[in-house]
This record gives sequence, C-alpha cells and structure tokens, in this order.
Amino acid sequence: MIYEDGRTLEQIYHSAVSGLYARLRSNYDFIYARFGEDGLKLIAEMSQDYGLQIAQRAKLKLENNDLASVAGYLLRIFNTVSHGSGLSSVVEQSKERFVIRIDRCPLNFELPAMCLAHTMMEKTVVEELNPGLIHRIGKSIPAGNSCCEHVIEIK
Repeated sequence: MIYEDGRTLEQIYHSAVSGLYARLRSNYDFIYARFGEDGLKLIAEMSQDYGLQIAQRAKLKLENNDLASVAGYLLRIFNTVSHGSGLSSVVEQSKERFVIRIDRCPLNFELPAMCLAHTMMEKTVVEELNPGLIHRIGKSIPAGNSCCEHVIEIK
C-alpha cells in the first residue's frame, strides 16, 4: 500500500522508529548533560521501570519462563524494533546460555555507561521473567567492539 506522500507502510514505520530513537537519544543526552552521573542513574531507573511493565505483559503471553523462552522473547523485542532488518541474531545457544548479537546500535551510543543505563530494560525483563537467569552485556559497540552482545544465562 502506498500512502498519499508516496511512501509505503514499511517506509513510514522505519521513519517513525528512527525518529523515536533519535528523540530518545536526545532525551538521554539532555538528562546526562544536566545531571551527569545522577542522570545516568535516572535513565537506568526509567529503563528498569519500563522493563517491569514489559515483563508484566510478557508473563501473560509466555507459556514458559525457561532460558530459551525468555531469550526468545528478548529476541522478539529486538526484531520488532528493527523490523526484521537482520539487526539481531542468536550467535550462541546452549542449555545454560544464549547470546544475542546486535550488529548496529540503533541509538548510536558513544558512552558505555549510557548503554548500560538504557539496557536496564532488557536486564529487568529477563530477570523479572525468571529470577534464576541473569542478563549482562558482553561486547558493546560504545566500548569499541564491532557489535553488542546480550548474554542471558542461568545463575
């Protein structure tokens, strides 16, 4: 379907998501510039609160909260916001651990601490869905790696 302005629904979606990411990054930068380390704590707290909201909805949808199901749910979140662009993929999968690789930072973070504050959402979703799991960031683009890794593993 083509809309009045000549764009497809997919083009509109990509533009909207990009715009929302740019606005979110702008908000984070403003908070950090104004409040410094306290701003990072505020961003982490906001991300954690949002993660709790997502986890509550996920609990109603997930039949299991085992490692594979929780990792799959997180991957679904990544794939939804990247709209199937191949931005994320599972690069390691075992009974004890899943590693999801993200090839491009959608928020273009430069500070590792900003990335960690933002990804409190993912950490909260994983650990709220299954307290026997931990989420951590392995590799990180803002830390100088070529990709980011979301590691979900059994405690």
